[in-house]
Order: sequence, then C-alpha cells, then structure tokens
Amino acid sequence: MALALAIATAGVVQAQQPYPSQFANQWMNSCVSSCQSNALYKDRQGVCAPYCTCIVQEVQASVPLEVAMQAEKDLANKNNNSEAVQRVNKVTHQCQARFAPQQAPTRQSKTR
Repeated sequence: MALALAIATAGVVQAQQPYPSQFANQWMNSCVSSCQSNALYKDRQGVCAPYCTCIVQEVQASVPLEVAMQAEKDLANKNNNSEAVQRVNKVTHQCQARFAPQQAPTRQSKTR
C-alpha cells in the first residue's frame, strides 16, 4: 500500500515533539485513499478509516517525527529496508492485524 499505510511503528512511547496537524492529516488522507483503492480491501472499505486512524495515532505516539519523515523519504527513494521504514512498518502491521486482517483467498470450484 501507499506510504500512509506504512507510516507506523510500535515501540516504547518516547517524549517527543508533537506532529504538526497538517502532517498527520496528509498521512490520514493518503492512507484512506490508498486503502480504498486497494483491491485487497475492495469489499471491506469500511475498515479503511479505523485502520488509518490507528496508524496515524500509533506512529505519533511511538515514532519520533524525524524518523517518520526519514521513512517517507526512504520510501520515495525505494529504500524500503531502511531502519526508519522498518519501524514504521511494524505499526502498520499491528494496525492491519487489528483492523484489516487479510482474508484467505476464496477457492473457485469447478463444475463439470
């Protein structure tokens, strides 16, 4: 999914500067848009807003702003394995498990 779906990580809550509201709002809007256009969530678009809210809130609570911004830069540069991206992905996966678990693919039965 798009960057917004990857903006999250769990960890020890740290004392940090609050995120600018514009920054968080951009993440939220991007996340919801990406979620709603993702084929995996075609029939479950109602999970997009709570899922994205989880990501934005958890990132703000557990990832310093400079790390989240570095993750955004790394993703734009296709550096998907950086430490910053991994920290953010950790929260994304936790929120996905909570709000948007993957559904097993349905098997199509063949008729004879």
